[in-house]
Amino acid sequence: AMTGTNDLRPDFQRMNKDSSKHQWDMVLVYKLDRFSRDKYESTIHKHTFKENGVKLVFAMENIPDSPEGIILESLLEGMNQYYSAELSQKVLRGMRESYLKGNYTGGILLYGFDVINKKVVINEQEGAIVKEIFTKFAQGYTAVDIAADLKARGIRTKKGEYLIDKKIYRMLGNTKYIGKIKHGDTVYTNIYPKLIDDETWQAVQKIRNICLLYTSDAADD
Repeated sequence: AMTGTNDLRPDFQRMNKDSSKHQWDMVLVYKLDRFSRDKYESTIHKHTFKENGVKLVFAMENIPDSPEGIILESLLEGMNQYYSAELSQKVLRGMRESYLKGNYTGGILLYGFDVINKKVVINEQEGAIVKEIFTKFAQGYTAVDIAADLKARGIRTKKGEYLIDKKIYRMLGNTKYIGKIKHGDTVYTNIYPKLIDDETWQAVQKIRNICLLYTSDAADD
């Protein structure tokens, strides 16, 4: 369940590496676009197979082993890459339209919010916890202290997990809590309702930045 638009697939890389062991002489692929949808990468990997004496066969595409087959395979590779690029553009365009409409675009739902009819709304119970976390951190409580208190009270995430200090620390830097989300080069303010006020946010970021600087210096030492 990984994209075929690149070769950054662990088992794909393992297959390429193992082809040099000469333990098998054929790779059977469902279709050419399952092997790769990048003409450059496809050429490199097919050359590797050829050097290692491995034949590449496509189950659903009858590509003859002839000069005509070379043209057909090149045509199919070009079409596959075109389709992949076009689909990517459509997805980005669809995402942009959703952002402009202020609609939720999917993914893991942030703690403190719910989605109703494609719109993000504040979950009052979780939202109160988020506000408490930001307020306490601004007052000088550490993320570890806050996490311990929340655990003692039995407060968990949407997945039923405890809000450990690392999750709290990431939460404190998430701009969605002040109603901002960045997509590409554009910042949208019409998707997430503002949960944390600007004064509290700024106070939290000052402390958080100092903590990050201290952590970085400690790592260098």
